[in-house]
This record gives sequence, C-alpha cells and structure tokens, in this order.
Amino acid sequence: MENWPQLDAIGRHLRRVVQPVLAPEDQILAAVNQAYQQRDGQSASLVEVLDQKDTVEDLGAFARREDLLDSRGGSPIIRLVNSILFEAVKARASDVHVQPQEESVVVRQRIDGVLFDTLQIPKSYQEEVVSRVKVLGRMNIAEKRLPQDGRATVQFGDRLIDLRIASLPTCFGERVVVRFLDKSARLYTLDELGMSSESLRQFRTLIKRDHGMLLATGPTGAGKSTTLYAALQEINAKDLNVLTLEDPIEYQLEGISQTQVNVKKGLTFASGLRNVLRQDPDIIMVGEIRDQETAVMAIQSALTGHLVFSTLHTNDAASAITRLLDLGIEPYLAASSVIAVIAQRLIRRICPHCKAASPVSEEELLQLGFDPRKLDGRMLYRGRGCPACRETGYRDRVGIFEILRVSDPIRELIQSRANASQIRTAAVAEGMTLLREDGLKKATAGTTTVEEVLRVTTRD
Repeated sequence: MENWPQLDAIGRHLRRVVQPVLAPEDQILAAVNQAYQQRDGQSASLVEVLDQKDTVEDLGAFARREDLLDSRGGSPIIRLVNSILFEAVKARASDVHVQPQEESVVVRQRIDGVLFDTLQIPKSYQEEVVSRVKVLGRMNIAEKRLPQDGRATVQFGDRLIDLRIASLPTCFGERVVVRFLDKSARLYTLDELGMSSESLRQFRTLIKRDHGMLLATGPTGAGKSTTLYAALQEINAKDLNVLTLEDPIEYQLEGISQTQVNVKKGLTFASGLRNVLRQDPDIIMVGEIRDQETAVMAIQSALTGHLVFSTLHTNDAASAITRLLDLGIEPYLAASSVIAVIAQRLIRRICPHCKAASPVSEEELLQLGFDPRKLDGRMLYRGRGCPACRETGYRDRVGIFEILRVSDPIRELIQSRANASQIRTAAVAEGMTLLREDGLKKATAGTTTVEEVLRVTTRD
C-alpha cells in the first residue's frame, strides 16, 4: 500500500490508530457528498472576504453544469453564488430571491411558502452577482432593461436540480428569482397529500371516471401539479394511454408520455392538445388552462370520451366554474364536461422537534374566527421554535382540500349562469367541506395551528 504517510498524518491528527478499509468507489463518493452537505454558513463568510479586483474574472468560464458541493476554484463571486444556491437547496427552499435595495442586495429564501432574509450583499457586488446568475441561465448579461427567462441544471452531490431563472429590472437594478425543481424528488401518493378519508374516497372515485374534466385550483405553489401527478400515478395502467402537456415537466412518470410546452417554437397548450388528441389518448393532463382556446379544446376532449386533468388559478372550487364562463365557455358545455373541481392550499406543519401543547383562551379563538365548541375538549398545539425549523415552529407542509362534485342541481346553476357564491352554497348543502373547515380539522388534530389555517384561507 502506497498511502502509509497519509494514514500516519490522519492518525496523528485524530490521535488514534487508523485501520484502512476497502470500500467501493460509489460508496466513498456518497459518503463524501453527504459530509459536504453538512456545511453551513458559507455565503456569509464569502461576503466578508470578497475583493473587488477578483470579481472582474470571466464570469462565463463556469457556464457548464455546476456542482454546488465543489466550492474550490473560481472567482469569489462564482463561489458566492454557488454557496447561495447550495444553502438554499440544503434549507429545502423552493425559490431564491436576489433583491436589490437602495444600499445593499438582500438574498431571500422561500421555505414552506414563506420568505426569509438570509444574506446581505454589499451594493458594489450587485452587478457581478446578478450577471453570474444570468450566465448560469444562459441569459444575455448585457441586456438589463428588459425581463429575461433562463434555465440551468446544477448538481448537488448525487442530485440534479433544475433551475428556472427570471430577471426583472427595478429602480435599484435587476432583481433575480431562481426556482428549484428537484429531478430526484420522489412523487407523493394520494395517501400522503393530507386528504381526509372521505375526500380521498371521493377523489379516488372521480379519477376512475372514463370521461369528463377534473380541475385542480389554487394559487401558484398550492400543490396542484403534485395532486395531479399523484392521481396519474395511481391510475396509470398498462391498458390506458396517458399523455401530458406540461410547462415545465416537474417529475418523470414511468409509462406516461410527457410533452414539454414550447411557446417560442409554437407549441402551446392549445396547439399541443390538438396533436395529443391524434395519439388516441385515454387520459390527458393539460398543465394549465390559460386562455379560451385551451379551455375550448380541453372541454371538447372531455366531451368526446377522454378523461382530462387540468389546473386553473382561482381562489376556491366554485370560482373555477365562473372562471370558465369568463373565458367564453358556454354554460351548457361547462355543465356537461366538468365532473369535479378540487381546490387546495398548502399549510405548514407544526415542527415535530419543538411541538408543545398550547392553551388558547376562548376570546383568542373567537378573535381568530374559530368556534371554541369545535375543539370538543381537545388541546391545540404550537411549535416553540428550534434550529430544525429556523425558530419558526413549523417544518414541512401538508394540503387542505375542498372537493366540489358537479351534481345535477349544480349543473342547473351553471346553466343559469349562477355566481360562485350560489354554487358554493349549493355544494356546501350537499356536504362539501370548505378549505377553512378542512384546515381547522387539521388544527384540532394537532397537525398545524389555527393561525396558519387563517393565514392561507380566505374568510368565508
């Protein structure tokens, strides 16, 4: 063995005898990557040692795929940006914001749907940091007056993560937002989404229909795509032809043909849907209904014997129906094609590491809009705050849902152009659980807090 000097040096450093052990290369690399993922706080230390003269190096030298665990080499700006991305991935952030202000640049991370300030960069390094991020996304660093979009793939140990990068000129300079899409993230099953047993039973029945349109609604980041992926994963069978149109493709689904929308090349949701219909599909997932043309094509597909899944940006389930009518869909077509609408939000879970019972007075509950009688003697919980949850008391998220099934009475309301409030009232009379009600059930079960439910739901 030729490495005895190195073993002696390690032994002196550890003050113990070191015994060499053989291991496969992939296991050694995995251990090294895991050790590197424990690092923390690199960005702050890099900001302290930045030197202006070092930042004039060629920022384009590292436009290839980046390994975020490799912090050696490159200019300080390159190492700083790598560290910002590295720490965001480690913190489970979904987005990183590089936001210029009058006298500094603030780096923020969105974790579990909430933004946190994580770093302040001197104003003098603003141009270099923004340019470096734009180089990663293969964007034009010379164009600073127009918004731009870019994308990149970075390596985090043995994980590949897609980055969606968007720049926007502001009065204090360009701001950049980076969204993370983890290619190695596992798919959720329907049982893991957080649906109640009754909602889960209803949803499983709906996704086994042979035709019709099922809509998932909610704001951006509410987990709509995750729910539809879970549904596709559940019903994917060898005797069904399942095709999707997505922007972007977030997860790879085995046995399903997935198509990436490309507006620049003329492949929109509407034009893609025409071509998908020529592929003899049984089930079609359209990433989003954005315009009248896509809505018409999706409804025609649902009426001609296909099961269509899609998403809409509305606040609740009832508003999805009126949104279709606003897009120019005839009421009789909407009433005939839509079989159900599922609205959802993501609420933060109480951190399991610092979860504790939290007595709440009836006055506080009433101020929060919660009926104390619904507690039925159960205790509410909160997180005290700990390093595992960044002192927030919350860690990870779970869904809350409302499912509006289009029954005959609701079809009549749709055909008479009833408003969302009338449709909602009729659905509640038929047993629909509203978003806030589902959230409060999770609060009384100790999954989340009443404040968190009220934060993400509108007052009914």
